[in-house]
Amino acid sequence: MAPSLLVGTGVFLVSVVCYAMTTTLVVNLGLHLIRTGLGFWTSVPIMMIVSLLTAAAHLVQIALWAVVYLMCGEIASFQRAFYCSAQNYTALGYGDVHLSERWQLLGPLEAVNGLLLFGLSTAIMFAVLSRLVSNRLHREIDHLGRD
Repeated sequence: MAPSLLVGTGVFLVSVVCYAMTTTLVVNLGLHLIRTGLGFWTSVPIMMIVSLLTAAAHLVQIALWAVVYLMCGEIASFQRAFYCSAQNYTALGYGDVHLSERWQLLGPLEAVNGLLLFGLSTAIMFAVLSRLVSNRLHREIDHLGRD
């Protein structure tokens, strides 16, 4: 149990650091784009960029865990490791790929990692959307005040 707990905790920490860097990039980019304009056709690409960057960040996390499964010798091919990782990360859990008893704790640790980062993604998307709506409402109110 100790090796899987140590490896899993290490991967979890690396994953969170990578995701924090991505989150910082997304927030900074979102703020920059929000400042440039707030029309409908500006808001759509902002939300698309935030969604695509967050999805890409999750795929990188899944790939990171897949590499760990390969390095531990649990799964022979990257494709199969990525599939297993995606199941764990999303908490889907088909159960058709099993880790050995020595490394089985990696699955639940990855699931906790995935659920936590999906929650953060939701929070980021909501924050960006909330900012877009708030700024748009302020512009509308200012425009009505001038009339």
